[in-house]
Amino acid sequence: MTVEGYRPLPPPMPPVPPLLDSLRSLFAQNQAQSQFPPTVQQADPADVSFDLDAASVRITNERSDQYNTDYSVSGEVQVSAQGTTAATVPVRYEVTTRNENATAAQMREINPFDPASIPDRTRIEVYGRDYAGTPLEASLRTLANANDLASIDDLRLSLEMTEDGELRVMTASNQLFDAPREGGPSSYPDEREDFTRHTTLLDDPRGADRAAYTRMLLDGTVPENTVRLSEDVQGKEIVGEVVETGSGETNTVTWTLDSSGRPTAAEATLTWEPGSGGRDSDRIEGDAQTRFRSDNNMRGSGDDVGHLLAYRFVNGHGSVNMFPQESNFNQRVYTQMEQEWSDWLDAGMDVQIDVNLVPNDAKRPDRVQVDYDVIDPETGNVVYDPSRIVFDNAAGQRFDRIAEERIDDMIEAANA
Repeated sequence: MTVEGYRPLPPPMPPVPPLLDSLRSLFAQNQAQSQFPPTVQQADPADVSFDLDAASVRITNERSDQYNTDYSVSGEVQVSAQGTTAATVPVRYEVTTRNENATAAQMREINPFDPASIPDRTRIEVYGRDYAGTPLEASLRTLANANDLASIDDLRLSLEMTEDGELRVMTASNQLFDAPREGGPSSYPDEREDFTRHTTLLDDPRGADRAAYTRMLLDGTVPENTVRLSEDVQGKEIVGEVVETGSGETNTVTWTLDSSGRPTAAEATLTWEPGSGGRDSDRIEGDAQTRFRSDNNMRGSGDDVGHLLAYRFVNGHGSVNMFPQESNFNQRVYTQMEQEWSDWLDAGMDVQIDVNLVPNDAKRPDRVQVDYDVIDPETGNVVYDPSRIVFDNAAGQRFDRIAEERIDDMIEAANA
């Protein structure tokens, strides 16, 4: 006699619509975990706090040298506004701070999302890759897009509190910070690659400017005074743009390189002045100047690392904007001409400039030729068009700057 065993049938598959609804629900749940609550997003950024949970803080990789202490932090930050439910954000970041600020208690308090907790002369690196799946992901993705990066994994948020209590906020690719000599502003001109970076200098990050920084963390909107710096490498030409994100004012520069990759000329249109604030904390530009000085054996030469166009106009484009320049000529004469350009910009004018280094294939040029026109952008009229100026790259040069009090009268006469 044969006995057949009974095997129950598996449960029926759920109907398709309920299955899809379940998947949608799961996706929505995961998505909600990677966003701030609407009540936080809609709150006034000035009322939003990023509080580091002291009990969650874990410090690793601590090491010190003569001046600084470096360490890594992991923990949790509670993000909330008055009357809202806090969102918990797992955080990771790296800190470099002066040894006098590196007590156990102080190290645990430093929080990149709360400028009030950051001591002077402290640098913090925040990596986008650590924030996928957290409420900060959306804002960091927005910042990655603004820097022409395909992935949040490539993004770096680099903070530096200066000794004057100003916070320099920079976003760019990891490579631009980790290897600026490999395609970035510190690389040789003919080895450069396209890059973009955003820089904001917050004068009062612990007070009046804190809301602008918080807004960037919440939705990726950079403060209005942010400078967008970019380069487009086109063979032996480097096209740079310096944009104020709030107003859209743009300075454009095209540097021309010789067969050895050295800059020989620059053609620029200036419409605004980004300024030199925070230059001392621009470590990428500082690295480029150090390398340029070493490569050109400038120690004891009496030369400065000169710029075809001052940092105040183009910020950190590095070696494509540098040449060995006699110190007195650089600091006392060329600077006077650049100050005149600044005065015209302050008066609302545009300045179109051509700078040529002669000879155009020399490691150290003998002469610097400058042509510039001052244009009224509202009328298109030429306000001032001096003759070509030829400087020797030597002491004893001279420049007769237009006095500020004459500028308004010249503008009025040009438009009469």
